[in-house]
Amino acid sequence: MKRIFIVALFFLVAVLSLFSQEQKIKRSDIIENLKGIPYYIHFVNSGETLKALADAYSVTTEEIVQANPEITNGLKANQVLKIPMKPDRPDVSPSTTATPVNEKGDLQPVPGTRMHTIEPKETWYGISRFYRVPVKDLISANPGVDTLKVGMSVSIPDLSAEKQPEARQGMLQHTVQPQETIYSLTKKYNITAEELQKANPELTEGLKAGQLLNIPSGQDVKTDPEPLNNSLVITKESYREHVVEKKETLYSIAKLYGVEIGDIIKANPAVTGELKKNDVLRIPIPGAVESETILPDKVLPDNKKEPVPDRKSEGPCDPEGKKNQSYTVALLIPFMLEEADSINTGDPSSLRLPSEYHSLDFIQFYEGALIAVDSLTNAGMKVKVLVFDVDAGEHVTKTRKILARAEMADVDLIIGPFFAKSFELVASFAASHSIPVINPLTQRSEIVQDNPYVFKVQPSSRSQYNETARYIGNEFAGSNVLIIRRNNEENSSMAADLKSALDKYGNGMIRVKEAVYSQSFDAGLFNNLVSGKKNVVVVLTSDKALLPALLRKMNDARSKYDITVFGLPEWENMELDSQYLLNLNTHLYNGWFVDYSDQAVQSFVGTFKTRFATEPVLENYAFLGYDISFYFLSNLFTYGRAFSKCLSAVDHKGLSTGFTFRKNDSGGYENTASSVYELKDYKRKLVNR
Repeated sequence: MKRIFIVALFFLVAVLSLFSQEQKIKRSDIIENLKGIPYYIHFVNSGETLKALADAYSVTTEEIVQANPEITNGLKANQVLKIPMKPDRPDVSPSTTATPVNEKGDLQPVPGTRMHTIEPKETWYGISRFYRVPVKDLISANPGVDTLKVGMSVSIPDLSAEKQPEARQGMLQHTVQPQETIYSLTKKYNITAEELQKANPELTEGLKAGQLLNIPSGQDVKTDPEPLNNSLVITKESYREHVVEKKETLYSIAKLYGVEIGDIIKANPAVTGELKKNDVLRIPIPGAVESETILPDKVLPDNKKEPVPDRKSEGPCDPEGKKNQSYTVALLIPFMLEEADSINTGDPSSLRLPSEYHSLDFIQFYEGALIAVDSLTNAGMKVKVLVFDVDAGEHVTKTRKILARAEMADVDLIIGPFFAKSFELVASFAASHSIPVINPLTQRSEIVQDNPYVFKVQPSSRSQYNETARYIGNEFAGSNVLIIRRNNEENSSMAADLKSALDKYGNGMIRVKEAVYSQSFDAGLFNNLVSGKKNVVVVLTSDKALLPALLRKMNDARSKYDITVFGLPEWENMELDSQYLLNLNTHLYNGWFVDYSDQAVQSFVGTFKTRFATEPVLENYAFLGYDISFYFLSNLFTYGRAFSKCLSAVDHKGLSTGFTFRKNDSGGYENTASSVYELKDYKRKLVNR
C-alpha cells in the first residue's frame, strides 16, 4: 500500500511539473474593432492551450470558443484568434508621456515619423503590411491609441531613420526585407546563426524590416553602391510613392511608371486588386535594385541579359495556319466548393435551407461552357481547359493562389472571374502577360479602361438605350415619340441618353417630346399624343402605383390613338395586366434574350437535358456559358491570339446574346449588342436581330 502511495505521489509531482512548464503567453498588442466590439488578435504558437490563453487574457475558455467556433476541435499553430477585450482590463495602461495632438484630437507628427489617416475597415495589421512596419512599432509610435477610428491620424515610424551599424572590415551589408528570418539569412549567406548574432548584437531584440545588418564574409565592403570583387551592394532608395487617383488601375499605374504590374503587387502586399482613391503605393524605380547584396552568381555579364519570355507576334486576320495550333483556356468560376466539402449528419431541423448554399450558383455556366468546348473539339480544335474554383464576393485568397500557378502565365484565354475584386486582380495579371480576359456579367464600362486585354460581354445600360433608339428610328420613322417619367429625378440621365440617341437615329424624321407626370399629370400624356399618327410612348418608370394606371389609361385611349409602348427590363418581374401589354404592342429591351422556338436553341436544350439531366435556365447562365465559350474559343481557333484585331470580320449570333464589340479608346472591348423584343400573341418575339 505504501509503495502504491509513493508511485501515485511521484506521478502527481510529474504532472504538476509538466503544467508548470507550460509556456507563458504574452498578451497581443493588436486590438481590432469588429462590429463595434474590441478584440485582441492573437496568433497561436505551438504548445499554447485554451486554458493558458484564457488566463493570459483574463477571460473564460467559453468566451474564447464563442468568439472562435472553429477551435472546438482544438488549437493549431498559426491560427488567428479573436479574444474578447474586457472593458475593465485595458491592454495598455495610460501613457505617462504627453503626446502632441491638434484641436481635433489627432496625433501631431513626431520627428522620424509620417502621418496616416485611418480609412474604413483599416486595422493595425493591415497598416503594418502596407508600410512594412511591425505592429509593435506602430503601437509604440502611437501611445494611448487603443483602437482605430475612421478619420483618426496615426504616426508611422520610419525605421530607416533608426541608427544602423556602420560597415565593418570583412563584412557585407544587408537590408532586412519583410518576412526574412535569421534562419533564411544564414542559408542565404552560408553562415551560422551564432556568427550573424556576433556581428550584430542588436539581434537580441529581434529582426526588423529595414534593419541594416553586417554579414561576415571575409571581404572588405564599401558603403557606396559600387561593385567589389564581383559583388554589388546597393543601398539607395529604390521606391517612389504614388497616391492613387480616381479610376486609376494597377495597369494604368504600371504603364505610367514603366514597370510590371507584378512588381507593384510584390512591393505592396496589402493590395487586393481593387484600388481606392488616396491609397499610397510603393512604385519600384526601373533600373534600381531594392537594398540587398547581389552575390557573384546572380550578376550577369554586361553583354548578357536575363532571358524574357516572348509571346508570339500577333498576325493578320488570316485563318489559314491557325487551326493546327493547340490552345489553353482557363475557366475561373466561383464554385464555392468549401460549402460542399462535407456531409452534415446532425439534426435535420438545424440544417441550412438549400437557398442558403451558393456552391451551385454558377454550375450551369460551367455546363454550358463544356458543351461549347465539345462542339469545337469535334470541329478539330486542340484545346486544354483549366478549371479553377475562384473567390466569390470580397475575397481574393483563392484568386491569388491561382495566379501564382506556373501554368497561368501561359494560357491563351481567361474566362472569368465573376466578382469585381477577383476580376480586377486577374485583369491586371492578364495585362502583364498579354492574355485576353473575359468578364461575363458586369455592366460597368470602367473595367475596360486602360486595359486592352479586357472583353466585357454584358452591354452597358447606355448601349441598350442606344440599340432601342436605333430600332425605333428604323422601324417607326415619322412617328410621334413621347418619353414620360414619374418625376424630375427618376431616370433623368436615361431620358437624356435616349433622347440624344433618338435624335441621332431619327434622321430628322422623328420628333421627341418629354413629359414629367408629377408636373403635368394626365395632360402631359394625352396632350402630347397625336391622333391619326403612330405614337411611340417610352415609359421610363416601374412605379407600382403609377405604371398600372398609365397602362390602363393608354389602353382605354386606343380608340383615338395608335399607341406602341416601350418599357423597362424590370417590367418582366412585375404583376402587370398582360392584356394591356398585348393591346399596346409593348416592346422591352434586355442584354440577353432566348427564343425557344429557334432550332439552335432547341438543339442546345436537348443536348443539355440529355447530358446533365436538368433544364438549362437563362437566369442560371446556362446559355451565357455556352455563348461566351463558343464565341471566344471559335475566334481563338480561327484567328489565334490576335483575334481581337479580327472581331469586325466575325458575325456570330449567340443563343442568348449577340456579339458586337467596340474598342474603347484607351482600353479594352465592350459588347454593344442587346435585344429588343415584342410581346405578341402571348409570346416574346425578338425583333432587332
